[in-house]
Amino acid sequence: EEEEAYVPPVSKPWVSLGSEQELENEAVVEGRGRFILHLSRARRLFGAKPRAFFDRDADADPCISENDCRPFTDLKFGGLVREDRSVGVQAVPLVAPAATQTNSRRQVNVAAQYDARELSAGARRATERSEPFRAFLRRVRAPCEQALQQNELVDITADDFAELADDETSLGKSDANLRELQHFSHLDYCVDRTIACADWLPTPKALVVGVSCVQRLSFEERVAIAGKIHTGFVLLWNFSDPITPQMVLEAPSDVLCFRFCPTNPDLVAGGLASGQTVVWDLAAARREAQELHADTGKELDKQEEGSSAVVAQPAFLSQVDLSHRAAVTDIAWLPSALEVSEKGKISRESEPGAQEIFATTAADGQLLFWDIGRARELRRVLAAGGEESPAKKKKREGWGPTHRLPLKAPAAQGGAELACISMALSVPEDPAAPCELFCVTEEGEVARVSLANPGSEAAERGVTSVLPGHCSPCTALCRSPFHADVYLSVGDWSFSLWREGVELPLFSSPFASALLTCGCWSPTRPALLFVGRADGAVDVWDLNDRSHEPFLSVAVTSAAITTLHIHTAGTKQLLAVGDDLAALHVMEVPRSLRRRTNSEKDQMTSFLAREQRRVEYVQKRAGARGETASTEAAAATGEPEDEADTMGDDEPTATDPEGSEADFLAIEAAFLERMGLKR
Repeated sequence: EEEEAYVPPVSKPWVSLGSEQELENEAVVEGRGRFILHLSRARRLFGAKPRAFFDRDADADPCISENDCRPFTDLKFGGLVREDRSVGVQAVPLVAPAATQTNSRRQVNVAAQYDARELSAGARRATERSEPFRAFLRRVRAPCEQALQQNELVDITADDFAELADDETSLGKSDANLRELQHFSHLDYCVDRTIACADWLPTPKALVVGVSCVQRLSFEERVAIAGKIHTGFVLLWNFSDPITPQMVLEAPSDVLCFRFCPTNPDLVAGGLASGQTVVWDLAAARREAQELHADTGKELDKQEEGSSAVVAQPAFLSQVDLSHRAAVTDIAWLPSALEVSEKGKISRESEPGAQEIFATTAADGQLLFWDIGRARELRRVLAAGGEESPAKKKKREGWGPTHRLPLKAPAAQGGAELACISMALSVPEDPAAPCELFCVTEEGEVARVSLANPGSEAAERGVTSVLPGHCSPCTALCRSPFHADVYLSVGDWSFSLWREGVELPLFSSPFASALLTCGCWSPTRPALLFVGRADGAVDVWDLNDRSHEPFLSVAVTSAAITTLHIHTAGTKQLLAVGDDLAALHVMEVPRSLRRRTNSEKDQMTSFLAREQRRVEYVQKRAGARGETASTEAAAATGEPEDEADTMGDDEPTATDPEGSEADFLAIEAAFLERMGLKR
């Protein structure tokens, strides 16, 4: 039979009948990456109770199946005796030949030099016009615009390692903590009250601090009691008796501020919530107390324990109609060389007398000057009696200010009254230098007031400039004891340093985690200052060490801090801290924070000069950029620049949104064309 030749099969073309589409539709395809979830749990949360193991005899519990096998003596092997044999052992260390050779490495000087690779002008132009470069720009344009529109800010100078540990030993913080030396509070005078002001008795030896305790009332409650008489107190605490105040100064209203006379500590001037001004004479109060206790046969300083403190009544009280129309916010004693006339002329006396003139400010936009000598004369005239003369009839109206100076903003800034909160006097030693006053307002502004300018004949008294400083009411203003033209203002969540003649603050601190309520300079260190916060902490800033964060933060109390006042007594430096619970904490400043280095003042002077140059440069650059922007906008829109200049300053200009959009598109098109990116 003939064998059939093998014919290999021929593959035919595959004809689709739609089955692959059905399989593709039924297939499950992952449309996203898989989520990886890792769950962990602490072993102590498994619920298993800890097990304790201990030893127990087998015969202790008959129910267990374990047997206890203990060693025992078998009598069958009791007669075995071990044979003795002599064995000698000698330890001989193994010895092996070995050799070592070291190669000396001769030290030679090696130098390397490199230069940055820069493209030539032709290569740079060729790169900018190349297609890969343009493709790169088109690729990164969208994410860059998105990042700019999101306005995300990243602190590139942040130290990530600072969150890991606090290296206090390297900065010397171990011996730089504020230590509470004394705590003052009274069960009767401090209940439901807060400390509004604190001041130290200006004597180097006696450690006496005064605090004014005011009622803690809301705005509605204060409106309800307005016009009614309620007693206010100023407590004088002595370190020898932390339980009972040495003296209690009473007033017909809450005392919001008070100051001891620098040259006569027996005179205390205070400002009341009713707008009145009060003066206490401590010497007269002590004499009255001694006369009162003379019948008992006991001296005033040797009273029995638990006796009441000396209560002092006001020696002089101003008339309500002649006082401020709002609560007095601050008091400042004028130097004895200054004399204020009834017409408001402030002059310097060749022979200074007693310091009896002080100034007060309030939210009514007035600066009042008071003369204690005039109050004594008024009392003497009224006590003399006799016929009524016009002068005597006028004086019978009561004690009033010698002069009133309205505090209004310049006409160019609206001319509104300034609600001053705190003030600082600037009285140079040079008789020809002008006398000025700086104050902060409830609007967060810093105002400059001219009091006297002997060098100018046409000088006017009043507010010369008002500068925006803070976004909320300022709480404190202090003058630097080392730089007479530098001031510290505290408000909202930051503080600022100002210099006379500079319209912007030299330095503004970063925002704190809590509101700042008060602040003061260190009397011995030029670059150190203390700032109180609403969360009960005190920040110590050393501007020579760092300016982005406080050098030290100390938690003093759980309530808000209301006042800070520092005092130097011999070799010690004490910081009085008053809180919202009417408690006074006296903190001792350590040696590292009160002793300055030899070059600290020069470093602070350099810091202020550097910041002033920075402010001037920023102002200059801002003006230049504004002019450049206006010029480019005018050139892009095709309008001559002079047309914008011909418009009068008094003619208002309306903002045209469509015109602004067209200007932007024109500028963008010109930029893209110049970069060679225009499609």
